[in-house]
Order: sequence, then structure tokens, then C-alpha cells
Amino acid sequence: MGLRLTAERIWRSRPDAMDGAPTTPLAWRAAALGILAGGAGIGFLADRGRLGRVVPIATAGVAIGCGVTVALASRKPPISPSAAGDGSGAATTPTTFSVLIAARDEAAVLPGLVRDIAHQDYRDTAGNPLFELLVIDDRSVDGTGDAARHAAQEGGIERVTRVIRREGREAPDGKGAALTAAQPEACSGDVVVVLDADARVGPSFLRIAAGYFAAGAQAVTARRRILGLDRGQLAGAQADEQTLDGELNRGRWGMGGCSEFRGNGIMIGRDLLASVGGWRASALTEDLDLSSRIMALAGEPVVWAVDVEVWEQPVRDWSGLWQQRLRWAEGAMRRVFEHGPAIVASPKVECRAKMDFVAYVGQLAVPAIVVGAAASTVATGRKRTLLSLLAGYLGVSAGLAWDSLRWERHADGSAVTYGERAWRGLRVGIFSAFWLPVVPAALLNIALRRGPVPYKKMDHLGDPGSEAGA
Repeated sequence: MGLRLTAERIWRSRPDAMDGAPTTPLAWRAAALGILAGGAGIGFLADRGRLGRVVPIATAGVAIGCGVTVALASRKPPISPSAAGDGSGAATTPTTFSVLIAARDEAAVLPGLVRDIAHQDYRDTAGNPLFELLVIDDRSVDGTGDAARHAAQEGGIERVTRVIRREGREAPDGKGAALTAAQPEACSGDVVVVLDADARVGPSFLRIAAGYFAAGAQAVTARRRILGLDRGQLAGAQADEQTLDGELNRGRWGMGGCSEFRGNGIMIGRDLLASVGGWRASALTEDLDLSSRIMALAGEPVVWAVDVEVWEQPVRDWSGLWQQRLRWAEGAMRRVFEHGPAIVASPKVECRAKMDFVAYVGQLAVPAIVVGAAASTVATGRKRTLLSLLAGYLGVSAGLAWDSLRWERHADGSAVTYGERAWRGLRVGIFSAFWLPVVPAALLNIALRRGPVPYKKMDHLGDPGSEAGA
């Protein structure tokens, strides 16, 4: 009870912790501008004298050191898949789930996910579901709610399915805002699971996840996979980037750091979610926001479960990718400004987790340094620092991606060859360069944008052939 009251005092006292769309306090604007200007200044001056040798060497040294540490830690997670089991009888009182899907105009894709939930094999001995499904119909005009009801009826789970209609033309946009329609008190399951409307999951999804909670986890995130890899290199790069992201966060969890949720596949104990204040409409990235709150208030890490897989559609073009990554980058920075001080000061957070968080914040300044180095190259013609920074940034990304692809398997179960891993790792390294302009653009948005922060939803296309594991 004390933890919940503390959470309410902290989060409701924040200037943008209202039920409306997120806004930007003046202090955050100054901090964003300071990071951008400071990083660019370092990069611009890095070709001058001794600084020109120190900056690339220091940046590469820190990146390689952190990368090796993460790669080693990811091999020894606190809860391995074998230790978690599959939750099919690990406890006399099995864990129950409330599955939340926030959907706005998703009638084309939502029925597929509802059918997947209906096919879950996580049931009691009488065959009754050990889960419920809550669909938040967020002001849809395409019949999303009716599509969900019809799919639930076809799948035989209408008895455990609820559709919650969210109304209000002035209501704030965004997934976090939509989730406020299903706060913890509206859920009956022990664990709340959040899936995107375009997600696809296999029939054992909840059963395998239950094993992690039976093993003591309170916060788990699923491994995100990409559907439709035959659509081209862009989809393939996103798929392997997700694998790399999983490697990084699994390593951060393994070494006691501040591992984080990812929005598609959030799993959190209902009581823990309630104790930190539930869902917040002002969170631009609800996954990072929640990760920071449970760490600051409860010292609770996020478990990365590589065998609990959720499949999703890729972003199909570069314009959509820019909008998505811009929101992710801005959400990451806003999370740092709002929750960073609480994490560093929290007595619930161990020293190594605080150090991990500080290192995470530090790497967000690297794109600004690269921008400054690029400006210096244009002004002076000297390329050494810029090329060194790019080589270090892309090289470490490619190396970690190569290592993380050891998880990958072909359709027949065989491992990916070393040669294929090398090519795909290089592709991820090149693809990671996309973040170099995105992060500075996000910092500029925070510093200069006026009014509420807009939320731009990704469009999903119906594709009946897309199934989990495809």
C-alpha cells in the first residue's frame, strides 16, 4: 500500500502527468538542447589536436567494453528457458492472464490475433481458459469492436472477452492513452499482457510465459519477431534489429541492469502495475515509461524471454520507419528526463543498475557527436574523427548483431550459418545508421516543438496469410 501511495505522489505531481496529451516542460527543452549542442560541439572540435585522438578512442573503447559485457551476460540469464519450463503445472494455483489489445481502426488485422488468443492451450483440466481478453476499441470508425466480437465468438472465447469502447473527440491519442481504459482494477488476471493489434502468437504463448512467472518473475517482455520477411531487405533488417535489441536487453538483465519492456508483448503482474500507478496517457512510449517506473519504485527488472515470441508486421517504407523511430527516440529521451533522476536516487535500485542506466543515457549523445563531426568534416575537410566514429558505431552494432543471430533458426530448425550471420550482421550495422539523424531530430522536437506532442499511428494491412512463426 505504501508503494502505491508513493507512486501516486511521484507521478501525479509531474507537470505532464495529466490525463491529456503529453506536453514538454521548459527544463526538458533546455536539457534536450544542451545534449544536442554539447554533443555536436564535442564532435565539431574533435578533429582539433589531442581531442581528435581521445574522442574516437574513448567512444570505441566504451562501446566495445559495454558490448562484450552485454554479450557475455546474455548467455547467463537469471531465468533461463529451461528453468522457466512451460507453466503447465508448475503451481497448484496457476497464473492467470488478462490480455489487453488497444486497437484503433484495426478491423483488417485484429481478428487474426483474436483467433490466436482463442487457440491458446493454456487451460485448466476442464478445458476452461486461464485467461481473459480485453479489447480497447479506441474511437474506431471501421467496425473494429464488432470484428473483435465476431472473431471471439467464432473462436469460442466470447465468454471471456470484453470490448471496451473509448470515446471522446478530445481524448489524447496513443497506445498509452488507450490503455488507460483498462487500468489494473479492470483486469481479473494475475498478469496483464499487452499485445499490438497486428500481433500474432502461437498456441503455447501464454503457457510458456506462465513458466517465467512461476519461476518468480514479475515483469516479462516477449521476443518480438517480424512477419513477411519475403517482403524485402527492409523487413529483414527490422527483424534482425529486433534480435539485436533482444540480445542487448537480455544482457542488461543478465548483468543486473535496467532492462526494458518492448511495447508488443509487455507482461506485468497486475499488483505491480497497480502499485506504480497503472497506465499513463501522458507516456509517448508506454513501454519505456513503465520500465522506468517499476525500476525506480520497486527495483524490478524486466525479464527477457526469448522463447515467448510475438510476431508483428514490419514498417513497409522509409517514411513510416522515420515516423516510428522518431517517436521511439523522443519517447526514450522524455523517459530519461522524467524518470532518470528517480532511478538514480532510488534506494530500490542497485548500483550496477544505476550505472547501466547512466551508460544507456550516455549512448544517446553519440548521434549528436556524429552530427558535429560531420559538420566539422564539411567545414575543414578533415574526415578522421567522423570516419572513426562511424566505423566504431556501425562496427559494434554489426558485431553484436552477428553474435545475437546465434538465436536464429531456419524453418527446418537448422542454425543460421556463419556466413549468413556475417551478411545479416553487416546489414544490421548499416541499418543502425538510421538512428544517427533520428536521435538529433527527436532532441530538436523536444527542444523546439510547441503545444502537445502528436502521436502518429502506424498503419497495418490485412494479410490473412501471416501467422506466428511464418
